[in-house]
Amino acid sequence: RRVHGGAVPTSGTTTTAAVSEGGPKAKAKAAIGAVAASLVESGQTVVLAGGTTTQAVGRALAQREDLSGVTVVTNGLHIALELQPAIPRFTLMVTGGTLRRDTPSLVDPLADLLVKDITADIAIVGCKGISPTMGVTDDHFPGVSIARRLLQTGRRRVIVADASKIGASSVARFWDTEDVDM
Repeated sequence: RRVHGGAVPTSGTTTTAAVSEGGPKAKAKAAIGAVAASLVESGQTVVLAGGTTTQAVGRALAQREDLSGVTVVTNGLHIALELQPAIPRFTLMVTGGTLRRDTPSLVDPLADLLVKDITADIAIVGCKGISPTMGVTDDHFPGVSIARRLLQTGRRRVIVADASKIGASSVARFWDTEDVDM
């Protein structure tokens, strides 16, 4: 069964969403990931919200051999797996919370326990849509809640979105475009 960013088996007792490296937007997401990863400097703290575009950021960060002393906080299990090879150059913190069925990310109620005390140099979050009138939006209310709190941690706030998201909007608004740094 196809889902956003990959596929999941249609039967079986335990399934996890698979995030595709070869999807139709894989090249665009890899390019976006490389640009976002280039913003990070050694010694910084980075927050990455769960998502396929932020997964590309995590992959690009892990490939940057010039970085050390970076702390990454994420609610994305798929992102944590991308960054695992960068340990011990990176410190990796996973928020905890309830695992979403449709995507390998963690949401409330426990995610806030770690996030509320984080101050990050850069918070990087994806979305379903970003428009001047509707702001930054998504379609999953628990995901929107954690995305909002993750963005609040950052001194610099970056939204990563491929071209299909520009000008689009979804049901739940979580950030104003004028409060996005990049």
